[in-house]
Amino acid sequence: MSKVLIFNGSPRKKGNTATLVAEFTKTLQETDTEFEVFNLHQMEIKPCQFCNWCVNNNALSCVQTDDMNELYPKLLESEKIVLASPIYWFTISAQLKLFIDRLYALHGENGYAFKKKKVGYILVYGDSNSEGSGVNNAIGTLKDIANYMQNEIVGTVHGSAYKIGDAEKNKQLLNDVYELGKKFRS
Repeated sequence: MSKVLIFNGSPRKKGNTATLVAEFTKTLQETDTEFEVFNLHQMEIKPCQFCNWCVNNNALSCVQTDDMNELYPKLLESEKIVLASPIYWFTISAQLKLFIDRLYALHGENGYAFKKKKVGYILVYGDSNSEGSGVNNAIGTLKDIANYMQNEIVGTVHGSAYKIGDAEKNKQLLNDVYELGKKFRS
């Protein structure tokens, strides 16, 4: 059984992204699928310095001392990854971007070591529609990253929820997240 790793890029502990992540994990719990949620805002993740220590040493880790070094082995072992983020300033949150930038360390002798993963995305924005929200920018970026890393995109869910608590009221969004969770069950 493969563990699903879920990375929440929201700075809000009880915001709309957290609500959607909770709905996603409910689906996994129905079949005892193992999962682990990481709230990136609560972790110490420094920006990538692009020093190339990781590549030059084929390390699959980083010379910097922070929480990413605990995540690298888990990321390499897992077959399923979900990234969740609010849309801030027309793209993913800074917390999620820091995390993604640090995946650079997973370049190995035989190319990118973080490949052939199944990935999913949960995105929430405050605008009333996707066109003005920036979610399309975020989706484009995440697709480019998945293509580069040779990952399979299992699904992308996005929807509007501006004020804290709005996600709980958006039945379509909750249902879409629940259905995405079914695709990640063991």
